[in-house]
Amino acid sequence: MTALLNIGGVDMPTPSDFTVGVQDIKKAERNTNGTLISELIATKVKLDLSWKYVTQAQLTSILSAVAPNFFEVTYFNPVTGANRTATFYSGDRSVGMIDFLGGVGRYKDVKFNLIER
Repeated sequence: MTALLNIGGVDMPTPSDFTVGVQDIKKAERNTNGTLISELIATKVKLDLSWKYVTQAQLTSILSAVAPNFFEVTYFNPVTGANRTATFYSGDRSVGMIDFLGGVGRYKDVKFNLIER
């Protein structure tokens, strides 16, 4: 993989913003002494992605890649300094349009996040 991000076997255009978040999923409660009791259930990754400007072809490629319920994502993991592949799903997607000239749209501010399954 030569791209920063590959979804479903397709290299994506390099995002304008790429944030890797680590989420600890815990079961937590306090006992009768008020002491927190916490159990780590899992640690998952959340990728926050956005593209400032994309063509129609790029937008179609990006949105088609995240359309399935679950998909494989390979991304550069800054924690290890190497690529990592895992199964993700997509959060809500938003797309802004710059203009629509001659029947062709130009797009900006494409944003969504990918959450590890």
